[in-house]
Amino acid sequence: MKNFVKLVFRNTRKNIKDYMIYFLTLMIAVSMFYAFGSIQTQPALHELDATKQLLSEQLGILLSSLSVIVAVVLAFLILYANQFLLKRRKKELGIYMLLGMEKRKIAGIFAGETLCVGIISLVCGLVLGFLLSQGVSLFSLRLFAVDMSKFQMVFSVSAFKKTTGCFALIFFIVMLFNVRTISSIKLIDLLTASRKNEVLTVKNHKLHILFLILSIISMIVSGIILEYNGILPRRDNSWFQIAMLCLAVGTILFFYSVSVVLLTAVQGNRDVYLKGLNTFLTRQIGSKIRTDFIVLSIVCGLLTVAICSISVGISSAVTMNEASKAALPFDLNVLAQTDICGETDIVSYLKTRGVDMDEYAKETEQISLYEADVTYGRLFEGQDVDLWHIDEEIPELGVTVISITDFNRSLAMQGKKGYTLGDNDFLINCNYKGTRRYIEKFLESHKRIEIEDFTLETALDEVLSETYWMTSVGNNDRGTLIVPDEVAKACNKDADVLLAVYKETVNSDEVLQKMIPIGLEWETEGYRYTEKVMLNGMYYGMGALLVFLCCYIGIIFLLICAALLSLKQLTETTDNRYRYGLLQKLGVDGMMLYKALFIQISIFFIMPLLPAGVFSSFGIGKVSAVFEDFMNMHISANLGVTVILLIVVYGGYFLATYFACKRMVQEKYPIIE
Repeated sequence: MKNFVKLVFRNTRKNIKDYMIYFLTLMIAVSMFYAFGSIQTQPALHELDATKQLLSEQLGILLSSLSVIVAVVLAFLILYANQFLLKRRKKELGIYMLLGMEKRKIAGIFAGETLCVGIISLVCGLVLGFLLSQGVSLFSLRLFAVDMSKFQMVFSVSAFKKTTGCFALIFFIVMLFNVRTISSIKLIDLLTASRKNEVLTVKNHKLHILFLILSIISMIVSGIILEYNGILPRRDNSWFQIAMLCLAVGTILFFYSVSVVLLTAVQGNRDVYLKGLNTFLTRQIGSKIRTDFIVLSIVCGLLTVAICSISVGISSAVTMNEASKAALPFDLNVLAQTDICGETDIVSYLKTRGVDMDEYAKETEQISLYEADVTYGRLFEGQDVDLWHIDEEIPELGVTVISITDFNRSLAMQGKKGYTLGDNDFLINCNYKGTRRYIEKFLESHKRIEIEDFTLETALDEVLSETYWMTSVGNNDRGTLIVPDEVAKACNKDADVLLAVYKETVNSDEVLQKMIPIGLEWETEGYRYTEKVMLNGMYYGMGALLVFLCCYIGIIFLLICAALLSLKQLTETTDNRYRYGLLQKLGVDGMMLYKALFIQISIFFIMPLLPAGVFSSFGIGKVSAVFEDFMNMHISANLGVTVILLIVVYGGYFLATYFACKRMVQEKYPIIE
C-alpha cells in the first residue's frame, strides 16, 4: 500500500504539466460554482427592503436551479478532460501491464492520480472562489443599491458544502469511468495509441459543396423565421422549434462540409498547397474539423449563448444604471385619471383612504397633464423614423402637454431653477432615448407649432431633459410640450398628478402598504401610484437578476467552450507527436514546425467563433428586444466587457493550449532552434 501511494504521488508530480489544463478548468469551475452559490450568505443583502428582498431570494433560487444544470455540464466536461489524460498516458499504462501489473492496480493508480489532482483543484478553487465571492458580493450590493459600508467578508458554509459535495460526486463518477475503461482495454491498444489518427477520405466533393450550400440556406431560413416570429417559443405555433432545428442542422452541415470544400479550394491552388508545410497542415486541419464537426457545432452553439448572455446582461446593467440617476426625484407620485375620477384633489382623496399626506410628506404639489390635438406622428413627419419595438404605438398618441407653472413647480421640489416662457412661446422636454433624436430633429426644422388655435414659437433651441414626474426608469418622458398656462387649459386634460417628498422619519413601507389597495382599484377608481422605494427596488432587483444570471451562464459556457477546444487540441497533438517527429527528421526546422502548430490550433479555435459571432450579432438584437419589452426601456449595446472576457478566457486557453502542445512536440523530439 505504501509503495502504491508513493507511485501515485510520484506520477502526479511527474505528469503535473499534462494535468495543467485539467487542473485549470477544474479550479475555475469550482471557484465560479462557489462564488455564485455564496451570494445569499452576504449579511448586507438581508437588510434589503421587501421588494429587493423578494428579488434577492428569487436570485438565490434561480442560481441554485441553474447550478444543477451547470454541474451536469461540468461533469461531462471533466469526463471529456479525463479522456485526454487517459489517452496521454496510455503507452505508460501499457508498459505497466506489459511488466505484469494487474489491471485493477493500474486503474487504482490512475484513479489515485485523478483524486490527487481533484483534491488540489478543489482546494485551490475554493480559495479562489472565496476571494472571487467577495467581489461578486460587492457587485451584488452595488446592483441592489446597498450601502457599501455594510459589506462583510464571510465564508459561506452552505456554498462550501454544495460545491464540495457536487465535485466529490463528479470525481467519484470519473474514477469509476477510469476503472471501467482501463479494465476493458487491450494491451495492444495502449501500446499503439499514439500511432492512431483519423484520415480524411473524400469520395464526392460535389456532395460536400451541396451540403455547404444547404447549411447556409438552413441558417438563413432560421434567421428569417426568427425575424418574423421572435425568439420566444409559443404554444400556438411551432415556428421557434422549426427555426432552432434549421439552425442546428445548418450548423452541423456547415462544419461537416466546410473542411472538405476549403481543402479542395486550397489543393486547386498548387502554389499555395505545395508551399512550406501547407500540404501537411491542410490535411491535418481538414481531417480534424471533419472528425470533430459535432464538437465544433456544440461549441459554436455554446459560444453564441455565452456571447449573447454576457452582452445583454452587461448592456442592461449599464443602461439601467445610467437611466436611474435622474429618474426618481420624488418619493411618491399618485396619478388620477381624469376620464374616470374627474377633477379631484388627490390629497383629500388619499385622506379618505387612510393615507394622510400631511403626516407623511414634508412637501407636496399637484400638477396637471394635458393631451394636445397634435400627435407624435405629426412631430415626426418628414423624418426617417425607425422606432424601437416598444414604441410602435407612439405616432398615433397625442403629444403630452404641461403648463409652464406646473413644470416649474415640479422643478422647484427638486431644488432646480425654473424656466421663463412668453405668452406665445413653447419648450420641449424629452428624456427618453427612443424618441429624443426625432424630437431634436423636429425642433431643428420647426420653430413654431399650432396647438388648439394657438401658434407658438420655440423659446429655446434645445430639448430639455428633466424628470417632472415619475413613471418608470429609462422611459419617463417621450416628449412633452411646455406651454403657457392659457394654452394648456385649452387642451383636453388627461390626468392630475400628486408629487410628494417624504419627511426624513417616515417609514416608506408603511405608506406603501396603505397605497397597495388604492392601486388595485385603478380600473374602477382611476388612481394609481408610483413609489420610489418600490420602483427603485424593482429596478435594481431586476437588474441584479438579469446581470447575475446572464453573466453566470455566459462565463460558464465560455469556460466550457474554451476547455473543450483546448482538450481536443491537446489530445490531437498527443496523437500527432510521431508525425511531428518525422517532419523534424525530414529536415523541417523548429520555427516552421511551430508556425504550423500555431496555425492549426488558431484555426481550430477560430472556426466555431466565426459563425458564433454572426449568430450573436443577430441574437443580441432579438434578445435585447425581449428584455426591452419586459423592462419597458431601450438597452444600449455594450460589447466591451464581452470582448474582454473573450480575450481573457478564450484567448488565455488558446495560448495555454499552444504552449502545452509545443512542449509535447519538444518533449519527445527536442527541436534545436
